[in-house]
Formats: sequence, C-alpha cells, structure tokens
Amino acid sequence: MTDKDTLLIDIGLRMQTIRKRLGFKQQNFAGELGISPASLSEIEAGRSKPMFDTIFNLTKKFRVNVYYLLHGQGEMFFENEIEASIGTGNYGDYREWLRKFLYYFRESEMVRYSMMSYFKKYLLENERIIEKEINLNQQSNEEDNHV
Repeated sequence: MTDKDTLLIDIGLRMQTIRKRLGFKQQNFAGELGISPASLSEIEAGRSKPMFDTIFNLTKKFRVNVYYLLHGQGEMFFENEIEASIGTGNYGDYREWLRKFLYYFRESEMVRYSMMSYFKKYLLENERIIEKEINLNQQSNEEDNHV
C-alpha cells in the first residue's frame, strides 16, 4: 500500500466520522454535498478522493475544519462564531435576539449597512453617556473582584 492509498483511506474514514457525528445517512449527506451516494461511498471507503466542490460544500455547510479532514489534526468542526461571540455574557431575555442579530448581521449586507448606519448615528449622539456607563460597570466589577 502506498502513502497515497493510506491518505485516501484516512480521509475517507474522517469523512465517515464527520457524517456520523452530524447524524446523516450516506444518501442524505451525499445530497447535502452535491454528490451521488455512490461517490460518497467510494470516498468513505478510501477508493476515491473528494473533489474540491465536495470539500468546499463540507466546510461551508457544516463548518468542518479542512485541516482536520485532510490531515487529521485540529478540531473536527470550527467553533460556532455566533455562540463564541455571545459567550457566557448575561444577556437575559435578549440572548435569542442577540443570536439572531449576529446571524443576520454576518449574512446580510443590507442588515450590516442599516445597523452600522444606525449605530454610527446613535454613538455620535450618545458616546459620552455610553462611556460613562461602561466605566461605572467596570469599576463595579473590579470592586466585586476585590471583595
């Protein structure tokens, strides 16, 4: 067996692991990737290499780390940027709205333009008040940490 054969087998096994982790059957996963179930079966068995479009769809739709797929290193999936942005902040009832906002802000140029125009105007009118509130919150947090 050559290094190329071993590489194809490894990529195929990782592709199968990704599919199973996502909870897909071969037929459905193949459809999501824009390939036939037979092609996916060949890839997973290590008899065929995934084409660029397949890898692109896998990484775009499912946030798969291409370095993991090809080399077996790093995390299988990229962290969800929206959840990472929200973190563990205390947003109360606004948490779901914040999640939606960040999604639409990332995906829609219209939303980005509108929100940034509004934010720019709002900040120009209220920057001193906002800065004062931030400073008070930071002081309060520092005092809480020293207690």
